[in-house]
Order: sequence, then structure tokens, then C-alpha cells
Amino acid sequence: MILTPTQSDLDLFAKLSGDANPIHVDPDFAANSGFGRTVAHGAMLTSWLVRAAGLSETPKSTSAMFPAPAFAGEGLEVIRDGEAWQLARLEDGLVVCRLLINAAVPIEEAIAASSAAMVPLKVGMISASETVFEANAAEGMQDLQARAGETTLATETALTFASQAYMLGLISTLLGMNLPGQGTNYLKQETAWLGTLKPGQRVRTQIAVTRLRQEKALVDLSTLVQNEHGKTLAKGRALVSARDVSGAF
Repeated sequence: MILTPTQSDLDLFAKLSGDANPIHVDPDFAANSGFGRTVAHGAMLTSWLVRAAGLSETPKSTSAMFPAPAFAGEGLEVIRDGEAWQLARLEDGLVVCRLLINAAVPIEEAIAASSAAMVPLKVGMISASETVFEANAAEGMQDLQARAGETTLATETALTFASQAYMLGLISTLLGMNLPGQGTNYLKQETAWLGTLKPGQRVRTQIAVTRLRQEKALVDLSTLVQNEHGKTLAKGRALVSARDVSGAF
């Protein structure tokens, strides 16, 4: 299967999730970043691979790595490599997303609680948001995921897949817009899926800095998504590069 993330796809994912990180949606900003042009959201690529895997039920966990950027308008091939699923660029064969499904996910907890200015970065910084999973967002995510789905899913199952994609998008939004902030590049996301989000429900998303590697501009964070009753729906950790985030260190 060949998938091509278009700029329209990136713009739609940004609209649905709130992740308007300019490396995805602003060609002028992206041209002056380390990428040189707009790149696809890692959360969107993950949701595509989950659907391309042909699962009949939603995964209990996902562990995605993003070794290379996926540029808007360039084709990607879906490849099965042992236990992993991959998206590789047609142009040069580089893997842009490698996904393990239902693997063990280590959990990192926030070390401290802080709502101070987001830069310069410090261990313990936290960013959080609350939003409602609107029906149009659910439908939009289902439409995007269907691009990578060769099998038809039952309505309830398709909605659950879409809710996981939406929650990944909420995590990506906090990373790319707040902490570290605009210019953030997703390198890895490990998530244990513990509950389902339904349309109309309010959801709270939180990320927290757990480790900084200033010499490499790398940031480790814990990730958490809960429903309006405080039930944890998703929990895991992220690794990002803050090289293009102004004032990060």
C-alpha cells in the first residue's frame, strides 16, 4: 500500500486535533527549520499504520518511532517488518514511522508540578489542556484513517480507532504548541490505551518534562489523557527534539 500525506491532510489533522505546529502547516516557517519544508504529524502517521495493520480491534498499546521526516506530497510505502509496521519513503527508502502494536510500554511520571513560562525548559514543567471530543472531529479522524484501511470496520470499532487518533493528536498539540512549543519534532511516542473516548465527552490532556538532554536538544516527557471523571484513557511517554524551538535551552 502506498500512502501520500498531502498538505491538505496535514491541515485537516491540525484542524481536528489543534496541532497547528508550523513545521506541519506553515511552509515559510518550515522552510527555515531543520526540515526545509512541511512534514507530516507523527500522530497522523501512527494512526495510518494502526489502520494499515488490518486489526479487527483497537490496540492495547502503541509504540511509534519517527526516524526520518515524512514530507507533504511524497509517497510512503506500508511495510511489515517482523513484529513492526513501517512507513518508508518511496524516494530513498528511509523509514519515517516504525510502529509496534501491543508491546509493553514503560511509564514515566512527572517529577514535579509547574506552570511556569515554557522556555527555557526545566524538568518538571507541565502543560495541560481540556477539550470536548466533538462529533465532527470523530468523523474527520475516521475519514483520515480510512485512507489507510483496506478493510471495513464496524461503526463502534472505527469510532474507537478514531478516538485513539484524536487523543494522540491532543498529545501532539501540547508538544508542538506549548511544551516545548512551536518547532518541536516528534521522535517517539509510547502509549498504553486504557479507556475509550466517546463523542461529546470532555477530555483532559497533560504532558510533563521528565528529562532534558541539552547537548542534543532532546526532551523526554510523560503523557496522560483522562476523561471528565478523571479516568485515565491513555498513559505513556514521548521523546521530542527542540532544536527548532526558539529559546528552548
